[in-house]
Amino acid sequence: MEQPPSPTSSDDQSNDPQQTDPDIPSQAPKESPIQKSNQEVNKPTKSYKLNSKESRENGRQQMNDLINNYAQTMLKLGKKKREVEANVKQLFESIKQEIRESSEDEFLGTVLSEVETHQIEWLWQGRIPLGKITILDGDPGMGKSLIAINIAACVSAGHPMPDGTHGIQGGVILIAPEDSAEDTIKPRLEAAGGDLTQVLLLNTMEIFDVKRMGVYDYPFSLSRDMQDLEIIIKRRKAKLVVLDPLMAVLGREVSASSDQDIREVLTPLAQLAERTKCAILIIRHLNKGNSPNSLYRGAGSIGIIGAARMGLIVVRDPNDEQRCILATNKNNLSKHASHLLYQIEENEQRIPSTQWLGEIHDTISNLLSPPKNISFERQEIHKVLRQANGPLKPKEIAERTGQKIESVRVALNRMYKNGEIANPYRGIYASLDHVSVTEINVNMITDKSETCVRSDINVINDTNPANDPASSEG
Repeated sequence: MEQPPSPTSSDDQSNDPQQTDPDIPSQAPKESPIQKSNQEVNKPTKSYKLNSKESRENGRQQMNDLINNYAQTMLKLGKKKREVEANVKQLFESIKQEIRESSEDEFLGTVLSEVETHQIEWLWQGRIPLGKITILDGDPGMGKSLIAINIAACVSAGHPMPDGTHGIQGGVILIAPEDSAEDTIKPRLEAAGGDLTQVLLLNTMEIFDVKRMGVYDYPFSLSRDMQDLEIIIKRRKAKLVVLDPLMAVLGREVSASSDQDIREVLTPLAQLAERTKCAILIIRHLNKGNSPNSLYRGAGSIGIIGAARMGLIVVRDPNDEQRCILATNKNNLSKHASHLLYQIEENEQRIPSTQWLGEIHDTISNLLSPPKNISFERQEIHKVLRQANGPLKPKEIAERTGQKIESVRVALNRMYKNGEIANPYRGIYASLDHVSVTEINVNMITDKSETCVRSDINVINDTNPANDPASSEG
């Protein structure tokens, strides 16, 4: 029986044009998809230049596309996931090595001559910068959330900031899982004059639950939802994001006392703020310590305040339990702003809001360590001096407090010596934050010259009132 011609028969060879015509170049064996993908990925594109941020991002995107195509091809050919991951990692290292050897540009880092400098931009001048993290510390019940709502209202409506400085208008994102939207957040924003259409409450995110096999609402988590937060910031054109409080939004896997955990969350958050030019305001409670350094008073790791460029703190007014003080305790960007007095008031609907009362000049350490066991008589003197339209003589203070003139003179001398009150002119006294003091010179507050202040011994053994600067005035 006649056999069919074999694939290597002479007839087949004679019919092959590549074999009979020497002018036709021979063709290379057909490449498999995996071989073709390998060759494509191993050839870095000429446009992958690293001499600018834009070209670096373009080159990185090209590399990602090629590596992804390579991985998908391997998976389609039936390769196991672990094998694909190992091969992709090896492939990336080979590409990186080739770029290092062939490129004249810097492979990593940024040459400072290529950096475009610009000035710090502020949401609230001297207190809350754009594109940075700001921490607001304070004990519970001090009005931290009210201050955040007040600032959010100013930004949403484009109003001036609480100290009267120029404000900017933009979107606001509130992440405040501990407060109710219906009876707390919305009424307070309305009372503060905010534009509710510009404020987005983002307490929950839609997450696919593998165990329950469905989409459910879960509390917002910085460790999980930061990518979505960035998308929402850009979509809302937000200028301010408020996280209130920090411990409620870190995520279950993050330990607030672990410096490493905190930095793994807050460092990307700081980068997000810089990319979006959005101010991030984080509210945090104080711990139970008594350190004179306010930077160590915040709860959790020191890395929290370390990640912030600005730190604010609210403390009780040591001279009036009904008033509080917003102070700056960290500023890496400019000189420290002055402290602001405020108190919490309610409107006719009993909705609380902050009422700002002006500036106060004192040190953070003094504010954190207020005078202890202050007598009722001194409290009354402080109250009278704060409520007065101008500095007062000892006789006026005695009449308004109902105390004896001799006792008032002794108290005034001791209070002035302790730095509790000011003596702007001979024979008259004022509170430290009174306009008559701040307009003259803050240094006069603590100036204890021999002509104005006597020692405690002379005060106790006062036998000659004429030696007392307060006694020269009736």
